[in-house]
Amino acid sequence: MNFEQIESFLAVVASGTISAAAESLYVSQSTVSSRIIQLENELGVQLLIRRQGHRNVELTSHGEAFIPIANQLDTLFRETRALQTEPEVRKLAIASVDAVNNYTFTGLYSRFVAACPDIRLELKTHHSNEIHALVESRAADIGFVYSSAAWPDLISEPVYRELMYLVCRRDSTYHDGITCADLDVRDEVFLNWGPDYKRWHDAHWSPYQSPFITVNTGSMLQHYLDVPQRWAIAPLSVIEAMHENRDLAYYSVANGPSPRICYKITSRYPSPTRIRAIRQFEEEMLNYIRNDSSVCIYEDWMFGSNIWKEEK
Repeated sequence: MNFEQIESFLAVVASGTISAAAESLYVSQSTVSSRIIQLENELGVQLLIRRQGHRNVELTSHGEAFIPIANQLDTLFRETRALQTEPEVRKLAIASVDAVNNYTFTGLYSRFVAACPDIRLELKTHHSNEIHALVESRAADIGFVYSSAAWPDLISEPVYRELMYLVCRRDSTYHDGITCADLDVRDEVFLNWGPDYKRWHDAHWSPYQSPFITVNTGSMLQHYLDVPQRWAIAPLSVIEAMHENRDLAYYSVANGPSPRICYKITSRYPSPTRIRAIRQFEEEMLNYIRNDSSVCIYEDWMFGSNIWKEEK
């Protein structure tokens, strides 16, 4: 089999018709049909169901099963060709949620680029569901999210956890060990830190009560903590990044939210040319986490733990 056969099969899968696939590849319909027939002959199985008078094609069970294999082969073919144009440059694409990219791992990224000058780092900021899809399609080599989801072709591993605190102005009346009953949700600057956090929040305040304002990135929190009664809940890495704002302080919350767990997402079938760069980054990441005061490296005993004590 060759690249053109795999490319034509995937084009038909994506477009649904041989004519549309041919148009996208700038070849004739007969060329696409011939390539797929050759592919079927080499595999010894039928991939497409062809019905007289029907433009749309259907996949056989063998065709459905061949899609992930074809995607892997397509990646291999393309990266083999890319070696001819970029033999000395390696790339690594990382997709993360905002808090990881803009707070927790900013120092790690700088350190990694300095330590591995032959690797071109590409950083993307997305929501968790988008990150899973990017890693599955190998548009990103590594993903960092705050929720674990079961995707058949992805490996999800917890890598660190960090504690959540109340953050407010230094001249507020809030204090360590404050209870949720002492906090008025109408004064909250709310950011949904994930499903676990939202369940905790809804258990203490009615989901029908409106906070003062809702934001969607950690960088926006401090703009609205401008009067003493305002408050927010945030992970320590985000709070420490606000250290230049000396008017802010942070306190523990009695029966507060569980520590945030960050998961590393990788593909079960990573691009072969990226494997070494992925391993280098993972090693640098573990060293960085071990020395980061705002987080602690995740260990199996922490599963399901609500213990506030931070272990380093």
